Amino acid sequence: MLPNIVLIGFMGCGKSSVGRRLAGLTGHRFVDTDDLVTQAEDRSISEIFADAGEAYFREVEQRVLEETVGVCGIILSTGGGLVLREPNQVALRKIGVIGWLDADPEVLFERASRSGKRPLLQTENPRETFDRLLDSRLGIYTEVADFRIDTTQMNHDEAAQHVLDEALRRHRRFEG
Repeated sequence: MLPNIVLIGFMGCGKSSVGRRLAGLTGHRFVDTDDLVTQAEDRSISEIFADAGEAYFREVEQRVLEETVGVCGIILSTGGGLVLREPNQVALRKIGVIGWLDADPEVLFERASRSGKRPLLQTENPRETFDRLLDSRLGIYTEVADFRIDTTQMNHDEAAQHVLDEALRRHRRFEG
């Protein structure tokens, strides 16, 4: 049986786009924790951050993640900061094989800056904020992930195929 695949990584790494393509390759259902949060709250992530703050957002994020534990047949795309909480790391390991999508920091910043929907970058110096957040999370991504895929030179289809190949390799080794 094909395992669930969980995608972690920093903003701009392609988790949602690659996840959708993975769902197409595997027949699994695509689930995005950011979408689950907005559905649970009936408002956008930017509105949640503005109205209730990041701490509240992280609480809702943790709750919707816990609700996916035990669900089979999914490709789960997570918010970039979801891995910061220990209970979330435990939940991710229960959900499936964890792939970290990464890229060169310049590429990540360019991709993340395309959208004005990044509440954590709504600061006086977005690049400084970006660099600080990325530096603080790299060690956690390394620790939590079963494998890392560098998407710097890949399109979404190529990245999805690499993730699938690696997830299957890891899954077979675990089962065998």
